[in-house]
Amino acid sequence: MGQQIIVSSEWHTIWKGEETFLYRFTEVPIKLVVWFDSLSCASCQIVRMYEWDDIVAHASSFEKLFNVIFLFTPNQEELSEVSMMLKRVSFGYPVFIDQDATFVKQNPNLPQNRKLHIFLLDKNNKVVMVGNPLHNPKLWELYKKTIQNMVDNDGIYTGK
Repeated sequence: MGQQIIVSSEWHTIWKGEETFLYRFTEVPIKLVVWFDSLSCASCQIVRMYEWDDIVAHASSFEKLFNVIFLFTPNQEELSEVSMMLKRVSFGYPVFIDQDATFVKQNPNLPQNRKLHIFLLDKNNKVVMVGNPLHNPKLWELYKKTIQNMVDNDGIYTGK
């Protein structure tokens, strides 16, 4: 909590089954980073991306203030497979692929525990919340309150 995370705008991007470049997508004030490291089962995560639809819809309601950033950091052997699967699934939201593991290199203090690989960042890219809200309605309500607080306070969480 409170640690600054470096988020790139130059990751390989796949959106709606196509490779693309999204200028400034990661530069919004509020970001929910959903990171799948090289030890995650990428194919398992990709086929379940639809589970994030409600959270993505919530983010979309805050036009240009809040984005969900899905980031895969596969090992080199799985890189082309992850890319092909994302193109085939054609998820209606951008998915980023960190081909060179720069996210890990730039953020050496990332936790090993995968339960902590989902975090909410403020406009200074400081961690405000950690944890997976996907199947935890109480945590998701807390996320929504925190996001609203940051929207109301220029991207900074005031805790009020």
